[in-house]
Amino acid sequence: MRSLMFLVVATTMFVGCQRPESSPASPEGKVIRVLTDRTSSHLDNIFAYYEKETGVKVETHYTGDGLLARLTERPQEADLIVTKNADLLEIAKTKGLLAPIASQTVFDNVPRAFRDPDDRYVILSFRARAIFIAKARVAIDEVKNYNDLLAPRWKGRVCVRSGFHEYNVSWFSQMAVVEGIEATEKFIFGLRENLARSPRGNDRAQVRALLEDDCDLAVANSYYMGLMRRSEDQKRWAAASEVVFPEQEGRGAYAMRSGAALTHSKSQPWRASHLLEFLTGEMAQHYFSEALDEYPVKRGVPPSAMNASLGKAQGIEDGAFKVNLVSLAEATKQRDAVLDVLTRAQFDGK
Repeated sequence: MRSLMFLVVATTMFVGCQRPESSPASPEGKVIRVLTDRTSSHLDNIFAYYEKETGVKVETHYTGDGLLARLTERPQEADLIVTKNADLLEIAKTKGLLAPIASQTVFDNVPRAFRDPDDRYVILSFRARAIFIAKARVAIDEVKNYNDLLAPRWKGRVCVRSGFHEYNVSWFSQMAVVEGIEATEKFIFGLRENLARSPRGNDRAQVRALLEDDCDLAVANSYYMGLMRRSEDQKRWAAASEVVFPEQEGRGAYAMRSGAALTHSKSQPWRASHLLEFLTGEMAQHYFSEALDEYPVKRGVPPSAMNASLGKAQGIEDGAFKVNLVSLAEATKQRDAVLDVLTRAQFDGK
């Protein structure tokens, strides 16, 4: 409901300057096919707005966790790919599945730090891989870095989802680039020893466990704080927790980046490029910020009020936490080694 309300307000505020430029003529039956592993509720409203403004239908195929396999098997099925984890786009690039982006509008919208060096994909938004603490039992200054999760005092008091989930594989892979695979292996084995239970559930389930006293610390993406606060049955989970951005005195917190890319489909390449321009433009970037509490990549688009409030207890102003933007090309090179460590650690089998 909040997403729908946002679109109504946003249309009033931005329609004069945010109507997609050079809206393509759209003969009846013309569509842009999008393949995505993002949650439908995250994209349906913004695609509906695009359809309304351009008359071009967005046909969305939601894949769950099988996006990369489906794209590999059916590379012509979609015109545009949108992922919750841009690591998959880097892998798709190495497989030759992505077409080059040639839009100056996209380049103007997305800073170089958030673009593939070869312009095969762009980042749309990001969120921190953060540590949530149980406010009733943990002080804000007791946890400052990821390695604090390994402290003996937290033995049996840490919750995290499956180590093999894309969020955690990305987290560990980025860590392997920065710290080296040996240090990352030590971290993974140490984290497993401090788990309160065998990994299960999604990120929100880990935060819920803080309220239920199953653990004191949980690892989850920062944007879940906003999503939980807006959910009637999850407000209590959010209220019992606080977000800590790790490594603020060092390199910065690791980021989970969502992204988009063009395929080699010859069906609607210019339409797909136009939709990509829209997703990186001000209207959609405001949507990612305000409706989803993700951090936008376009300069001048502020974080949501909720995100601007995060980190204040750490001395962070306006939600501008320090981000460690590890090269996705280097991170994906570490994936196999990380998966091997997770298997040897029997991470999910505790």
